Amino acid sequence: MKKILIACALATGLSLVGCASTPSKPLTFDQLGRFSNTPLNTSTYRISFQARPNMSYGTAEEITLVKAAQTTVQNGYSFFKVLNDPSNQNQPPRQAVVYSNPMPYYPYGYYSRHPAFWPDPFYDVPRVVDIDPVQVSYSIQCFKDQKSAPSDAFDATLILKSLGGKYGLSPTGEVLPPPEPSSPASTSK
Repeated sequence: MKKILIACALATGLSLVGCASTPSKPLTFDQLGRFSNTPLNTSTYRISFQARPNMSYGTAEEITLVKAAQTTVQNGYSFFKVLNDPSNQNQPPRQAVVYSNPMPYYPYGYYSRHPAFWPDPFYDVPRVVDIDPVQVSYSIQCFKDQKSAPSDAFDATLILKSLGGKYGLSPTGEVLPPPEPSSPASTSK
């Protein structure tokens, strides 16, 4: 009986370690969040991006810029300008300060510390958390060539070449498949 319990405990431990050490598959560009691409006229588009919960505001802005470059290239344009309209004035997500819950101290209810041990450095530290997911929207106007584009316009192909690979896009704006994770057996050869 003792050997069976040890074997069950060992099997449970190994299965938990196996699940924890399995690498997750990287996300493609389209899986980073929810995109919206709305044409406003023949050369103006509204690009919106709602990020996943664990993404920073700066990263979401960069991804929206890459999506604007992808939209520009896929519609036959080379340059785009972010229009300065009131809807582009994005605000960072709302945040809240959260304190950890006190440790439950069974069977006597919640643990209350002696005043000599106040404040506790582990349980009384506040954390700042985002309440809303990050949302970024740009209205862009596209231009065919550099002559017709204003001087502050972005070069869409340059953005796709420099930042597109970071997020899994080719220089032409196509979504690249995620790289296959290398197995430990193949790296030892």
